[in-house]
Amino acid sequence: MDEATAQRLIEEQQRYYRARAPEYDDWWLRRGQYDLGEETNVLWRADLAELEQALERFAPRGDVLELAAGTGLWTRHLARFADHLTAVDAAPETLELNRGRVGGAVEYVAADLFAWEPDRLYDACFFGFWLSHVPSTRFAEFWRLVDRALKPDGRVLFVDNATQFPGLGTRPTGEESVLRRVADGREFEIVKRFYEPAWLEQELATLGWRATVEVTANGAFLCGSAVREPADALAERRADIVVHVELRAEQG
Repeated sequence: MDEATAQRLIEEQQRYYRARAPEYDDWWLRRGQYDLGEETNVLWRADLAELEQALERFAPRGDVLELAAGTGLWTRHLARFADHLTAVDAAPETLELNRGRVGGAVEYVAADLFAWEPDRLYDACFFGFWLSHVPSTRFAEFWRLVDRALKPDGRVLFVDNATQFPGLGTRPTGEESVLRRVADGREFEIVKRFYEPAWLEQELATLGWRATVEVTANGAFLCGSAVREPADALAERRADIVVHVELRAEQG
């Protein structure tokens, strides 16, 4: 994907989530068009519970940053742990729903995540169902933003789709883009990428992060945690990567 296409999709993606804000929770709660039957819904809820348990174990205390906060489905959990919580999202409509769900103990920021800069350092950063919307051309840049937002010992937790779940009126338009439809029939082309856990761990390692990424038991979601690699470990890992690439080149 070239940068011009990435920018176009990002702008349309922002319009999509503003349009989808009133119906987003229907997807989460398996209501209406997203209700695919009790058997499927049970598996969905079980995997969601697995993600929530991962957040409980992560226990994001201190100053916490949530990126792409949406309607507050994760903000409500983060607020129980954080001493101070900042929730950033590009769509004012979703932040308004977030406020109604969570209350006033959150600092809300309406901003484009590809342009926003933190004005403080955080102990932990969380983003839910966001990394799959970052185009490949902005992947490293996004993780540099996360790096700039964190204290030296800061931690990251993220959750996302492991596969395209039915019921979103979705059809692929490219290797990392899809067309999605909202309830009123409007269609929007957005970024959507799916990651293999091992690939994602390796890609983050090249950027200086030690990450663990797993798929939930029923295969619906990814859950990943990451911390910065110590400088000496990062240098050693990068050297290993160079050797591996050179060996593959020699072997043809």
